[in-house]
Parts: sequence; structure tokens; C-alpha cells
Amino acid sequence: MDIHISNNGSLLGHATARNITVGPGKNTNIPVTAYWDPLTMGGKLGHTIGVELLSQYISGYNTTITVSAHEGSIPSQPGLGRALSNFSFEIPTPHLGSSKPDDPDHGLPSDPDEGDDDKMHFISDATMHLITSSATFNLISPLKTSTLYVTYINATAMYKGDDVGHIEYDIPFKVPPGKTITTPRLPVDWSLGSVGYDAVKNALGGSLKLAARATVGVRLGRWEERIWFQGKGIGAKIRL
Repeated sequence: MDIHISNNGSLLGHATARNITVGPGKNTNIPVTAYWDPLTMGGKLGHTIGVELLSQYISGYNTTITVSAHEGSIPSQPGLGRALSNFSFEIPTPHLGSSKPDDPDHGLPSDPDEGDDDKMHFISDATMHLITSSATFNLISPLKTSTLYVTYINATAMYKGDDVGHIEYDIPFKVPPGKTITTPRLPVDWSLGSVGYDAVKNALGGSLKLAARATVGVRLGRWEERIWFQGKGIGAKIRL
């Protein structure tokens, strides 16, 4: 059996289950293989929507996918597939997780404009190093079994809407599945003289919460894409 996966009206992929037995009531632990191919299935618009969906997901937004049958859902019963295609189901995608109460930055006051929705994002926290003009970030892999590679970062950190510094980095590093990793030290071009940079200097030895926006290159197997990330309420430790 095969079903379509879509978002915002565009096909993004499909999911297939083979050699299964489905009985009355709730059926669990049924293996399903999903294929992500927005460009082939949805064209240029589908690719654009796919990038937007992935970007919103890693940024911690509430996202959904829509699943529906189609004429080829049950190969031996195309009429049944057509009939079932009139019914679609919207499914919320799971969040990356929730903030850890024992995190030293959990509950740290931040500016209301920066916000803190208390959800775990792709970036959980950071450490800024002033003397070496560098920063490290703790990243959370959204994957459970596959290694994700970050191939490119073009990011700006902000405090109360004012730029703190800019990072551009294109040396790939890996993010193993199912755990948090610390990035290599990334070079920071500080926004000297800005309100944001002054706030960072004044927080030396402590922490403050920052917002961030970035374009991130990611690679999984032979698939590679550039997506955007937006985060707020990111705890940043300030060190020499």
C-alpha cells in the first residue's frame, strides 16, 4: 500500500508498506518506508514548500504533513484507491523535544522581544569566546538513525534586535543521530560598537539569551539542501 505525503497542497513524497497484515482495531509497529522527493513529485513549487517545511521544523515551529491515498495506493484495487483519495489526514510532526530543566540556562531571563517558547530547537545553546572571536554551538540532531552533515553556515546572532556578530563557515562537520553535539569553534565577526556586542561584553563570565537567524547547508547521504533557521531565547555563555 502506498500513500502520498504533502504539505500546503504540494506533493513532497510518499510512504509504502509491504507484506503487512492489518486487523480490526488499532494496528501498531507496522514498518513503513517513506520517500522524500519534493522536486520530482511537486516540481519547483514542491521543492520550495519542502525547504520551507524543513526550515520551520528545525526552527521549532508547529508543522504538519498531510497523508492521502491515490489511484495507485492499492495496485490491485485502483478504484478503491481513487475513492479513498477523497479523504486526507493532517498529522503534526513531532517536536525535537523540550528544554531540559537542569540546563544552567533554563529559565534565564531574556528580553520579551527575543521570546523563549521553551521548546528545543536545532541549536540548544552556545558559548561565545571573546579573545579568539569564535563560538561553539550545541546542536540537536532531529534524526534517530542517520548521521547528518552540516556543510555551510551563514548566521547572525542578535540581542534585543541588535546584531552581535556574524558567522560564515563552510567546512563540513557531522551531527550523529540521537544526541547533542558541540560544533567546532566557528569564527565570529563581531559587530563592534553595537548595542548587541556591548551586551555580550558586559555578560562576560555569565550568560544571556540571544536570537539567531541563519542559512544552513545540510547533507544526508547524496541529498543536500540549504535551509533557513530562526531561533530565539538561545542561552549563550560568554567566556574570554
